[in-house]
Amino acid sequence: MITTFLFDLGGVLFTNGTKKFIKEISLSHKISENEVKDVIDGEIGSLYRESKITRDEFWRQVIEKLHLNESADVLEKQWIDGYEIISGTKQIIMELSNKYSLYYLSDNVKERVDALDKKFDFLKLFKGGIFSHEVGVRKPNPKIYEFALNKSNSNPEQTVFIDDKAMMLKPAKILGINTILFTTPDELLMTLKREKLLI
Repeated sequence: MITTFLFDLGGVLFTNGTKKFIKEISLSHKISENEVKDVIDGEIGSLYRESKITRDEFWRQVIEKLHLNESADVLEKQWIDGYEIISGTKQIIMELSNKYSLYYLSDNVKERVDALDKKFDFLKLFKGGIFSHEVGVRKPNPKIYEFALNKSNSNPEQTVFIDDKAMMLKPAKILGINTILFTTPDELLMTLKREKLLI
């Protein structure tokens, strides 16, 4: 019997603001998207999400490697502003919370979480959860899924994890967690109804 849901945030509850930010920087500075992605979402991006480097160090390296003229504050605001809440997913979460325990499982940085919660008040939708910056590992490292199971106090077979990236679902499956690949709120709702997880 399913008791618990784990939700990824970016690309599931929120639009993919990182993808949008990478595209905007690529266009405005005439740098290839891959080059921007390698910096923002590559090794230093991982170190920042795992709290192994500070916010200031992350932006110093981004500005240096991509030869940007903007300040860290301007760039950070542009990145965070790229995230919008997906109302269909929010509605599903609210419906699920009547019957299940809901937790987030997200690769994230404190500054972005704080700003998005201030804007959208989204943390109250969940009982709690795991952010990579709090535990020092990010998906798809199996440890972060184990942290989430411990936090939610649930068994893998009683848990469903929802993410928009297939590669992030693989370690969860290996641990015995049920998984759903997110595409749209409508598709998610259909899957939940088909699996009799929502009426």
